[in-house]
Amino acid sequence: MEIRRQQHQGFLELFFEGRLDGYWAQHLVTTVGEVMREGAHSVRVNLSGASYISSAGIGSLVQIHKQFTAIGGSFSVVEPSRQVKQVLEMVGLSEMLASGRAMTSPPRPVETIQRKETGGAVFEIQQIDGSAELTCRLIGQPGRLAAAGYSEDDCSSLALSEKHLALGLGAFGDSFASCRDRFGEFLAAGGAAAAQPTDGSNFPDYMLASGSFVPNLATLYGLCCEGDFSGFVRFESSSGKDPVPLSLIIETCVAESGAPAAAIVIVAESAGLMGAALKSSPATRDGKPPEFFGYPGVRQWLSFSPERCFPHSLVMIAGLAASNGPAGLKPFVRPIRKGSLLSGHFHAAAFGYKPLQKGRVEMRAAVRSLFDAGGLQGVVHILADDRETAGAGESELLRGACWVGPIRKFTGGGEVL
Repeated sequence: MEIRRQQHQGFLELFFEGRLDGYWAQHLVTTVGEVMREGAHSVRVNLSGASYISSAGIGSLVQIHKQFTAIGGSFSVVEPSRQVKQVLEMVGLSEMLASGRAMTSPPRPVETIQRKETGGAVFEIQQIDGSAELTCRLIGQPGRLAAAGYSEDDCSSLALSEKHLALGLGAFGDSFASCRDRFGEFLAAGGAAAAQPTDGSNFPDYMLASGSFVPNLATLYGLCCEGDFSGFVRFESSSGKDPVPLSLIIETCVAESGAPAAAIVIVAESAGLMGAALKSSPATRDGKPPEFFGYPGVRQWLSFSPERCFPHSLVMIAGLAASNGPAGLKPFVRPIRKGSLLSGHFHAAAFGYKPLQKGRVEMRAAVRSLFDAGGLQGVVHILADDRETAGAGESELLRGACWVGPIRKFTGGGEVL
């Protein structure tokens, strides 16, 4: 990646070359901030050399646009590459970023209430649509992770609209070859998708659906649910200050779904997450055994925190849990805690802290507001540390909102399971 400066009469032109993703978008924001402090109030960013742009990159351009508008300056994008121009047109921002017109904010949804207390936590529950349900598609073979045995034959393309909830191992891109050294954890809900690349940058990236554009991931394995949510649940501890175990929230949500399996999206204030993330892509070994879960090899492949991470953050958690399901589901799930009758698979994306809106919240608007505000810190696979002596326990949340939907059908390989 390279950012070059060229001063013209009346404006400064910045030439950007490379991938404008979550990592390099921050460098662009920093560079523009520096030239603003140096007195440049009219800036054009030339993207003729940009080979790729993600929603994080788009967000950085919108952020810069707002900064210049606030000081009465001018900012525009000029000569975007074919790839970048296509994405900007699909999300409806091409004209604004070229002309400097301001965006309008969508209206905020509102409120509703119902109360139930269990396990030291208070839950406020509302039925959104009693007839709503989801179908879950099982993608790929998670068992190959232990041998890092993934090849191009295991890779499939996954397009994610606002109707999808998905998680697994994947990367933003359109082919196995372009993503081979970046496959890591991802999750998606409400038209937003976040991924943790394993290319050494350690910087998460994201994409947002807008207009006819939807996030697309090259996927090694995953779970993809499609449909609508039937229930809305708010929660906090009875004392108002003690954290609520994630397993209690999941168990309550599944019970409220009225089905043996449920898809769940949670947006909440975090007291700390227990989770793991890949450090290297499982598609780069060419069949050589990596001792993936053996010591000391595991330390090169997997990052696992011995204590809760991302405390004092706002998090989005997405996944499914089931007390009963088809045999094909078993490789994708594990008990949500020791002794639980539920097994599940959940990933989390962590963001900088901001207060969560009270009352009834529409899921897509809540998820979108997280990404629009920026500050994506990381994506992890949620795990409970149930070791007898040294175990740190499970993820805990302070308060938040959940959207729940019963899963009535599982499919895999094009068949109903």
